Amino acid sequence: MEMREIKAFVDAVYQRCEDFADTLEDDQKLPSREALEEVCHVLLNVSTMREEHRYPSFRVCFIRPDSEFLKTYLYSHTLLFDNPVAFNAKELHRLAPALNADISYLMLDITEPDYKVIGIISAYTTWEKIITREIPIGNRMPRIPNILVNAPGEMEACYGEAPIVSYRSGSCVYYRTDAFTSTLVADQLRDGSRVPDEERLSLIYRVLWRMKHYGHGGHIYIVPSAEACAEYIDIKYKLPVRFLYGGEEEEQSRKSIAKDILTYADLIAKFTAVDGSVVMTKDLDLLGFGTETLIDKVSWKTPEMCFVNFDNTEDKTKHFDDNGMRHRACYHFCNHVGGAVAIIVSSDGIVKACTKSGEKVVVYDQVSLPL
Repeated sequence: MEMREIKAFVDAVYQRCEDFADTLEDDQKLPSREALEEVCHVLLNVSTMREEHRYPSFRVCFIRPDSEFLKTYLYSHTLLFDNPVAFNAKELHRLAPALNADISYLMLDITEPDYKVIGIISAYTTWEKIITREIPIGNRMPRIPNILVNAPGEMEACYGEAPIVSYRSGSCVYYRTDAFTSTLVADQLRDGSRVPDEERLSLIYRVLWRMKHYGHGGHIYIVPSAEACAEYIDIKYKLPVRFLYGGEEEEQSRKSIAKDILTYADLIAKFTAVDGSVVMTKDLDLLGFGTETLIDKVSWKTPEMCFVNFDNTEDKTKHFDDNGMRHRACYHFCNHVGGAVAIIVSSDGIVKACTKSGEKVVVYDQVSLPL
């Protein structure tokens, strides 16, 4: 049964990668299906092995150590073992405590039937540059195919840090990267906004990236205006702040704008740690945080729902009651406040975005940052 499920996972990975295969260089492409299946089988076994009550979290990649592609990443470093290590569950279990899934890859050589672990790609300096805002969001590590082991019985196929497909308890979970560029949510965010797409996306992506790494979860309401939602919420900490701190764009250089967006986004991301929602307008002006949705003002009749798959088909297996109070409050809010968008991040980093279209609240699940 397990091998059949892994084969289905590998098939799903290949299917998703076909969507952007034309944009990839040779060293960014996947290994053979047979090799990937064998690697995933070993990784799945390692994922269930504890070390001092902790389960492993690490990434493996398949790129050649002499790849010219790696040289384009100035802040990553290829470190090779003097003696390659056998690729098996026992050796990976021993190596796992030395690995950090946020800043390194374990390099595999799969050119021969007897697979070997040949080294580590370290990208810590790139991570530092993101934290210090020298560069914005994006992959801290080279954008190459890799498999992330992140929980018992769970794996993710990724390009860089961006997930493509997850394997969870024998099932495949697909991600979408277009939620804020080409969906009903994206259309709603643009409607009535004076903020250019590039700046809006930079802010949203930075906020989500921060929230996912904080690990506390949270949600954000983006509304047409303060007046549009005043009846349905109570903002505990009112903190009106103009987008980019009120700076006039024509007086700012592009570099200054980019830095202010990152600073502003980091501020908003931290506010999401407080119980309640952060509320912003479509012009990305901050209204406040610690916001309570007023239950007595909202009709708690279950709204009509539409949960959208990564391929834009409706997932009829999902329902309003599948999630907790945070999600349901967001669905109700969007149902009552015309033109509103809610972005929800769970404590395990899963992102949803929703808005109302027609008579239904439309939910995009498993949102990922762009590749």
